[in-house]
Amino acid sequence: MTRNVVLICLDTVRKDYFDEYAPRLQELASVSFEQCRAASAWSTPSHASMLTGRLPHQHGIHTHNRDFSGLARSETFLGDMPDHVALGASANVYASSTFGFDTVFDRYSDVAPHRRFPEGMDMEKFIQDREGDGIGRFVEFGRAALGHDHPLESLANGALFKANDLFRRAPLPKLLDDGASIVAREGVSMVQDADEPFFLFTNFMDAHGPVHHVLGYDRDLHSAPNTWTSFEFDDWDINTGGVQDHHEQDLQYHRELYGAAIDYLDRKVASFVERLQEETDRETTVVITADHGENLAFPADEEIFGHTSSLTEGLLHVPCYLINPPAGYESVEREYVSHLELGTLIAGLAAEETPDVFAERIPAELVGIGVGGAPNDPEEHRYWDRMLRCVYDGETKYVWDSLGGSTEYALDPERPCWQETAAEDVEIPSWAGEFFDVEISEYKERARESESHREVDPDVERRLEELGYR
Repeated sequence: MTRNVVLICLDTVRKDYFDEYAPRLQELASVSFEQCRAASAWSTPSHASMLTGRLPHQHGIHTHNRDFSGLARSETFLGDMPDHVALGASANVYASSTFGFDTVFDRYSDVAPHRRFPEGMDMEKFIQDREGDGIGRFVEFGRAALGHDHPLESLANGALFKANDLFRRAPLPKLLDDGASIVAREGVSMVQDADEPFFLFTNFMDAHGPVHHVLGYDRDLHSAPNTWTSFEFDDWDINTGGVQDHHEQDLQYHRELYGAAIDYLDRKVASFVERLQEETDRETTVVITADHGENLAFPADEEIFGHTSSLTEGLLHVPCYLINPPAGYESVEREYVSHLELGTLIAGLAAEETPDVFAERIPAELVGIGVGGAPNDPEEHRYWDRMLRCVYDGETKYVWDSLGGSTEYALDPERPCWQETAAEDVEIPSWAGEFFDVEISEYKERARESESHREVDPDVERRLEELGYR
């Protein structure tokens, strides 16, 4: 008998904040992998590593190539689950059909926060494709919506888009969440229509910046004004100059809203999991993790903000919890688990097994900057766009880069997302290189020379700008 498996990716959720703000999901889970680490530091390479079990320099999907369309299903763990229907719903534009992420799935739904009913018309795209402004475009949209295959859903998309736009400009909470409600609804709908066994992937983006107060957030968890968003400050002002006194208030608001977003996800996703279990006849195991965490400019984050140009514990130490797995794991597992073994874990769970995915030493890698807005100065840009590698060995982490820098960090297994510099300009152990097929500076140069970018429409371009990727 095979199991259904659901992989829930809580985009940009770091381990320490998950432990503090997601009690419902922890209560539902019966197993926690306490020392889980992402294989990279931002969405594109991390998702590719989760699918393939390979590092970015091995699968080739990273800063310099963000296209998944060349990836074959046989190259992913789905190739080891031939009896499972592969389903997916994602609010992450990089994990969408725009960048070919849907290629390995049987059915996939791209979720846009402004488009609450994916089967209906997209009002934002409709407006962009037409000249003029004012009421005329909305009247034109209404006519087109009435002639659409899904008129009610199209009209609802238009009404909610306009209402959310009005709320965003007023001193009121943002009306709509950043896709959690739609992803959950799409996931349930897919499961209802699918034959079992199935594998379902979902990506929830609500903790990803920019953060702002949303109507469903718990107001007791933050002190940010309704009009405040993290657009109020420049990430790179912090990353290049360090945390200054004038940053403290904005950082406080951001950290509080980040926690409130995770609390909101905890409520939404816990209900989603319970609904999935109601809709399935087979045993269904749910894996909850994050593609990466987030630097919040704490000292342990080296005062870096966002998820760029570093391999800190704030970025790599992510939650990994199992809900309703087959018997075999301890309730708390404390050995290292890498996302490189996520496919082995999922395929094993689907086969009613609890595979050994633990290791004493694990690697991670970042090929380039990943996000936009980097300094224009050539030398500054070269530094922030460098390639980074790291390896874990017990309570020690070694990090080195393509410019020749190297650092040894001390870790504490009882302090999630924490690290402290132990020594700089250190010699990297010879065994560390065995995780990698190509020398770091050689691969970085090769990747830069073969760089390619997929063309996207203005709607996607604006969404990427909102998320800080342009």
